[in-house]
Amino acid sequence: MQHPPSEFRAVLEERLTAWNLPAELAVKIEERLTPVTFAKGAIVFLRGAPGDLVFWLRKGFVKLYLPHANGNRTLIAVARPGEPLGMVANVDADGSSRQIFEAQALTTCSLGVFSREHMTSLLRTLDRERVVQLLGNLNATWSALFERYAGFIGLSFRERLEMVFEDLGARFGVEDRRGTLIILALSQEDLAEMIGSSRPMVSKLVGDMVKEGVLARGAQHHFILPREAEQQLLASSSEVTRSARAIRSSTPCCAPATSNQCSV
Repeated sequence: MQHPPSEFRAVLEERLTAWNLPAELAVKIEERLTPVTFAKGAIVFLRGAPGDLVFWLRKGFVKLYLPHANGNRTLIAVARPGEPLGMVANVDADGSSRQIFEAQALTTCSLGVFSREHMTSLLRTLDRERVVQLLGNLNATWSALFERYAGFIGLSFRERLEMVFEDLGARFGVEDRRGTLIILALSQEDLAEMIGSSRPMVSKLVGDMVKEGVLARGAQHHFILPREAEQQLLASSSEVTRSARAIRSSTPCCAPATSNQCSV
Protein backbone atom coordinates (compact mmCIF):
# COMPACT_ATOMS: atom_id res chain seq x y z
CA MET A 1 0.00 0.00 0.00
CA GLN A 2 1.49 3.32 -1.08
CA HIS A 3 1.28 6.10 1.49
CA PRO A 4 0.58 9.68 0.38
CA PRO A 5 3.63 12.00 0.45
CA SER A 6 4.20 13.93 3.65
CA GLU A 7 3.45 17.65 3.79
CA PHE A 8 7.18 18.36 4.02
CA ARG A 9 7.94 16.25 0.93
CA ALA A 10 5.21 18.02 -1.06
CA VAL A 11 6.65 21.43 -0.14
CA LEU A 12 10.20 20.24 -0.84
CA GLU A 13 9.19 18.89 -4.26
CA GLU A 14 7.73 22.29 -5.08
CA ARG A 15 10.95 24.01 -3.99
CA LEU A 16 13.15 21.61 -6.00
CA THR A 17 11.02 22.09 -9.11
CA ALA A 18 11.37 25.87 -8.73
CA TRP A 19 15.15 25.38 -8.64
CA ASN A 20 15.00 23.22 -11.81
CA LEU A 21 16.01 20.14 -9.83
CA PRO A 22 14.32 16.71 -10.07
CA ALA A 23 11.33 16.52 -7.71
CA GLU A 24 12.22 12.89 -6.96
CA LEU A 25 15.24 14.11 -4.98
CA ALA A 26 12.76 15.02 -2.23
CA VAL A 27 12.21 11.33 -1.44
CA LYS A 28 15.96 10.69 -1.09
CA ILE A 29 16.44 13.78 1.05
CA GLU A 30 13.54 12.91 3.36
CA GLU A 31 14.78 9.33 3.78
CA ARG A 32 18.18 10.54 5.01
CA LEU A 33 16.96 13.30 7.34
CA THR A 34 17.37 12.98 11.09
CA PRO A 35 14.42 14.86 12.67
CA VAL A 36 15.15 17.25 15.52
CA THR A 37 12.68 19.51 17.38
CA PHE A 38 13.62 22.96 18.67
CA ALA A 39 11.58 24.97 21.16
CA LYS A 40 10.63 28.57 20.44
CA GLY A 41 13.67 30.79 20.99
CA ALA A 42 16.16 27.90 20.92
CA ILE A 43 19.44 28.34 19.04
CA VAL A 44 19.70 25.97 16.06
CA PHE A 45 23.34 26.80 15.35
CA LEU A 46 25.75 29.64 16.10
CA ARG A 47 28.17 31.53 13.91
CA GLY A 48 31.43 29.60 13.75
CA ALA A 49 29.81 26.20 14.32
CA PRO A 50 31.02 23.37 12.04
CA GLY A 51 29.39 23.70 8.63
CA ASP A 52 29.20 20.01 7.81
CA LEU A 53 25.42 19.82 8.34
CA VAL A 54 22.44 21.17 6.43
CA PHE A 55 19.17 21.76 8.28
CA TRP A 56 15.98 21.31 6.25
CA LEU A 57 13.07 23.11 7.89
CA ARG A 58 10.09 20.74 8.16
CA LYS A 59 7.64 22.72 10.32
CA GLY A 60 7.65 26.16 11.91
CA PHE A 61 9.80 29.22 11.22
CA VAL A 62 13.46 30.01 11.91
CA LYS A 63 15.23 33.38 12.01
CA LEU A 64 18.64 33.78 10.37
CA TYR A 65 20.95 36.39 11.87
CA LEU A 66 24.30 37.89 10.94
CA PRO A 67 26.11 38.56 14.27
CA HIS A 68 28.41 41.58 14.56
CA ALA A 69 31.59 42.06 16.57
CA ASN A 70 29.92 44.66 18.85
CA GLY A 71 27.34 42.13 20.02
CA ASN A 72 24.52 43.35 17.78
CA ARG A 73 23.05 41.25 15.01
CA THR A 74 21.07 41.77 11.83
CA LEU A 75 17.99 39.68 11.08
CA ILE A 76 18.53 38.87 7.41
CA ALA A 77 15.77 36.33 6.73
CA VAL A 78 13.00 34.17 8.16
CA ALA A 79 13.05 30.62 6.79
CA ARG A 80 9.83 28.74 6.06
CA PRO A 81 9.09 25.00 5.68
CA GLY A 82 10.94 23.30 2.84
CA GLU A 83 13.89 25.70 2.92
CA PRO A 84 17.44 24.66 3.89
CA LEU A 85 19.52 26.33 6.59
CA GLY A 86 23.28 26.21 7.01
CA MET A 87 24.01 26.23 3.28
CA VAL A 88 26.26 29.31 3.57
CA ALA A 89 29.56 28.53 5.24
CA ASN A 90 32.95 30.17 5.56
CA VAL A 91 35.96 28.01 4.62
CA ASP A 92 38.94 29.03 6.75
CA ALA A 93 42.65 28.70 6.00
CA ASP A 94 42.68 25.14 7.37
CA GLY A 95 39.92 24.09 5.00
CA SER A 96 37.34 23.75 7.76
CA SER A 97 33.77 24.78 6.97
CA ARG A 98 32.16 27.15 9.51
CA GLN A 99 28.67 28.63 9.71
CA ILE A 100 28.48 32.32 8.79
CA PHE A 101 25.01 32.95 10.16
CA GLU A 102 23.21 32.21 13.40
CA ALA A 103 19.84 30.42 13.39
CA GLN A 104 17.19 30.77 16.11
CA ALA A 105 13.72 29.21 16.24
CA LEU A 106 11.01 31.85 15.83
CA THR A 107 8.38 29.22 16.71
CA THR A 108 8.54 25.66 17.93
CA CYS A 109 9.89 23.93 14.85
CA SER A 110 11.00 20.62 13.42
CA LEU A 111 14.16 20.36 11.34
CA GLY A 112 15.73 17.49 9.48
CA VAL A 113 19.51 17.25 9.84
CA PHE A 114 21.23 16.25 6.60
CA SER A 115 24.99 15.89 6.15
CA ARG A 116 26.76 17.95 3.53
CA GLU A 117 28.37 14.69 2.38
CA HIS A 118 24.94 13.25 1.56
CA MET A 119 24.05 16.48 -0.24
CA THR A 120 27.18 16.21 -2.35
CA SER A 121 26.42 12.60 -3.24
CA LEU A 122 22.92 13.56 -4.42
CA LEU A 123 24.23 16.43 -6.53
CA ARG A 124 26.68 14.04 -8.21
CA THR A 125 23.71 12.11 -9.60
CA LEU A 126 22.58 15.12 -11.63
CA ASP A 127 23.38 15.28 -15.32
CA ARG A 128 25.59 18.02 -16.70
CA GLU A 129 22.70 20.15 -17.97
CA ARG A 130 21.03 20.13 -14.55
CA VAL A 131 24.28 21.18 -12.89
CA VAL A 132 24.66 24.09 -15.32
CA GLN A 133 21.07 25.18 -14.58
CA LEU A 134 21.68 24.88 -10.85
CA LEU A 135 24.79 27.06 -11.04
CA GLY A 136 22.86 29.63 -13.05
CA ASN A 137 20.04 29.67 -10.49
CA LEU A 138 22.50 30.01 -7.61
CA ASN A 139 24.19 32.92 -9.36
CA ALA A 140 20.83 34.61 -9.97
CA THR A 141 19.81 34.09 -6.34
CA TRP A 142 23.04 35.52 -4.93
CA SER A 143 22.93 38.43 -7.39
CA ALA A 144 19.40 39.31 -6.27
CA LEU A 145 20.42 39.12 -2.60
CA PHE A 146 23.47 41.27 -3.24
CA GLU A 147 21.36 43.87 -5.04
CA ARG A 148 18.82 43.90 -2.22
CA TYR A 149 21.28 44.34 0.63
CA ALA A 150 23.56 46.72 -1.24
CA GLY A 151 20.49 48.84 -1.92
CA PHE A 152 19.69 48.96 1.80
CA ILE A 153 22.81 51.03 2.43
CA GLY A 154 21.43 54.12 0.72
CA LEU A 155 17.86 53.90 2.05
CA SER A 156 16.16 55.62 4.96
CA PHE A 157 14.74 53.50 7.80
CA ARG A 158 11.21 54.16 6.51
CA GLU A 159 12.12 52.93 3.03
CA ARG A 160 13.79 49.85 4.50
CA LEU A 161 10.72 49.06 6.58
CA GLU A 162 8.46 49.41 3.55
CA MET A 163 10.61 46.91 1.65
CA VAL A 164 10.57 44.53 4.62
CA PHE A 165 6.76 44.58 4.86
CA GLU A 166 6.43 44.07 1.11
CA ASP A 167 8.71 41.01 1.32
CA LEU A 168 6.93 39.64 4.40
CA GLY A 169 3.59 40.03 2.66
CA ALA A 170 4.85 38.13 -0.39
CA ARG A 171 6.44 35.28 1.59
CA PHE A 172 4.19 34.97 4.62
CA GLY A 173 0.96 36.71 3.66
CA VAL A 174 -2.52 35.15 3.50
CA GLU A 175 -5.67 36.68 2.11
CA ASP A 176 -7.82 38.38 4.72
CA ARG A 177 -11.00 40.46 4.42
CA ARG A 178 -8.92 43.46 5.51
CA GLY A 179 -6.06 42.81 3.07
CA THR A 180 -2.96 40.62 3.41
CA LEU A 181 -2.39 39.20 6.89
CA ILE A 182 1.28 38.49 7.70
CA ILE A 183 1.10 35.23 9.64
CA LEU A 184 4.42 35.74 11.43
CA ALA A 185 4.17 37.21 14.92
CA LEU A 186 6.93 39.83 14.81
CA SER A 187 7.98 42.11 17.65
CA GLN A 188 9.29 45.63 17.20
CA GLU A 189 12.70 44.27 18.16
CA ASP A 190 12.49 41.80 15.24
CA LEU A 191 11.63 44.61 12.82
CA ALA A 192 14.43 46.78 14.25
CA GLU A 193 16.92 43.97 13.61
CA MET A 194 15.65 43.67 10.04
CA ILE A 195 16.28 47.33 9.16
CA GLY A 196 19.26 48.02 11.45
CA SER A 197 17.54 50.61 13.63
CA SER A 198 16.49 51.03 17.25
CA ARG A 199 13.20 49.74 18.64
CA PRO A 200 11.90 53.29 19.39
CA MET A 201 12.54 54.20 15.74
CA VAL A 202 10.50 51.20 14.56
CA SER A 203 7.72 52.14 16.98
CA LYS A 204 7.56 55.62 15.45
CA LEU A 205 7.70 54.36 11.87
CA VAL A 206 5.01 51.73 12.43
CA GLY A 207 2.83 54.36 14.13
CA ASP A 208 3.27 56.70 11.15
CA MET A 209 2.41 53.94 8.67
CA VAL A 210 -0.71 52.99 10.64
CA LYS A 211 -1.85 56.63 10.70
CA GLU A 212 -1.29 56.89 6.96
CA GLY A 213 -3.35 53.75 6.36
CA VAL A 214 -0.55 51.78 4.68
CA LEU A 215 -0.35 49.34 7.60
CA ALA A 216 -2.73 47.93 10.19
CA ARG A 217 -2.10 46.14 13.47
CA GLY A 218 -3.63 42.73 14.07
CA ALA A 219 -3.81 40.66 17.23
CA GLN A 220 -0.72 39.12 18.87
CA HIS A 221 2.01 41.04 16.99
CA HIS A 222 0.51 40.40 13.56
CA PHE A 223 0.44 43.05 10.86
CA ILE A 224 -1.98 43.57 7.99
CA LEU A 225 -1.30 45.21 4.63
CA PRO A 226 -4.59 46.84 3.55
CA ARG A 227 -5.35 46.20 -0.12
CA GLU A 228 -4.94 49.84 -1.14
CA ALA A 229 -1.76 50.07 0.90
CA GLU A 230 -0.23 47.07 -0.91
CA GLN A 231 -0.35 49.01 -4.17
CA GLN A 232 1.27 51.99 -2.46
CA LEU A 233 4.04 49.80 -1.03
CA LEU A 234 4.67 48.19 -4.41
CA ALA A 235 4.90 51.59 -6.09
CA SER A 236 7.10 52.94 -3.29
CA SER A 237 9.33 49.85 -3.41
CA SER A 238 9.78 50.20 -7.18
CA GLU A 239 10.84 53.82 -6.72
CA VAL A 240 13.19 52.84 -3.86
CA THR A 241 14.77 50.15 -6.03
CA ARG A 242 15.40 52.65 -8.85
CA SER A 243 16.91 55.13 -6.37
CA ALA A 244 19.13 52.42 -4.87
CA ARG A 245 20.40 51.45 -8.31
CA ALA A 246 21.20 55.10 -9.06
CA ILE A 247 23.12 55.36 -5.78
CA ARG A 248 25.09 52.17 -6.51
CA SER A 249 25.96 53.30 -10.04
CA SER A 250 27.64 56.43 -8.64
CA THR A 251 29.69 54.63 -5.97
CA PRO A 252 32.89 52.59 -6.29
CA CYS A 253 32.75 48.83 -6.67
CA CYS A 254 32.86 46.63 -3.59
CA ALA A 255 36.10 46.28 -1.68
CA PRO A 256 38.31 43.33 -2.63
CA ALA A 257 37.32 40.03 -1.02
CA THR A 258 39.31 38.59 1.87
CA SER A 259 41.34 35.42 1.63
CA ASN A 260 38.46 33.44 3.12
CA GLN A 261 36.16 31.57 0.79
CA CYS A 262 32.43 31.02 0.86
CA SER A 263 30.87 27.65 0.23
CA VAL A 264 27.24 27.06 -0.66
